[in-house]
Amino acid sequence: MTKPPPAREFVAQGFGKTLVRLALLVGGALASGCAEDPAPEQIIDVSRWLYRNYATASDERMAEAVVALAGSVTAVTADNPFKGLIGSLKAGDNAVVGRTGVDPTKTVGMMVVTEFNCKLAQVEKIHSAADQNALHPSAYTAYKRTFRQSRDEYLARKFNQLDWDTELTSDYASEKLDGSLRFIADLGKAKSPYGAALVSRTWLKENAVAVASATEWQQDYQVEAYFERTPGKVVHLFAVWRQAQFMGLSNESTTLQNLQFGGFVDWDKEVEKACASGKF
Repeated sequence: MTKPPPAREFVAQGFGKTLVRLALLVGGALASGCAEDPAPEQIIDVSRWLYRNYATASDERMAEAVVALAGSVTAVTADNPFKGLIGSLKAGDNAVVGRTGVDPTKTVGMMVVTEFNCKLAQVEKIHSAADQNALHPSAYTAYKRTFRQSRDEYLARKFNQLDWDTELTSDYASEKLDGSLRFIADLGKAKSPYGAALVSRTWLKENAVAVASATEWQQDYQVEAYFERTPGKVVHLFAVWRQAQFMGLSNESTTLQNLQFGGFVDWDKEVEKACASGKF
């Protein structure tokens, strides 16, 4: 890239300082009255199902989704990831998180699945850390995360969902994001063959304010899932549905998509380094 902006906060997790290395960073409750979707069976359905049912599905249903995901991807690594387009969101999918005044069918869906050396407990601490700027120094020029509950109490398992608000600025835009992380308990070998899991959802609460020219960022919805397929090896699903233009390139551009795919993978490599540092 010269890196387009972050998007994974993350909604902005993703762009850093140059468009040659695009890094994307990747909450909220379902609108009242929304029924839980059927359990997923295929990987594309898993990502959309997790996004739609993040706040309402039981741990049992979440465990089903993890099993479905594990059965859909086999040999993936940070050097050999699964990457692909997954289509746009559907009409009304913005209401799932409470976003109004936008058309989710204008988003472009992208997904990456990698596997890297780390323990799930380390990923949980890294993903929920307040200072993401220290973990990904090239992604932001300013970053502030405000928790709605106690992170320490969450990590102590006094409750299983941690929510936060983020305000950040990259070289491309300033964003306001809603983020959340959910711990899915180990339900035993039959239901949770891979043990506990993590699911996260993040979304752009309003249009980002452009900092760079030829930049627009109207929508961003992200979902992530983590589990250990084998001890010390974390599988990571990252899916994002985005409506944006960076440096004059639309998110429908194959060039921009490929830059973003590379940024998603680079992000996991940075997390892997943080795991190896001994700080988490």
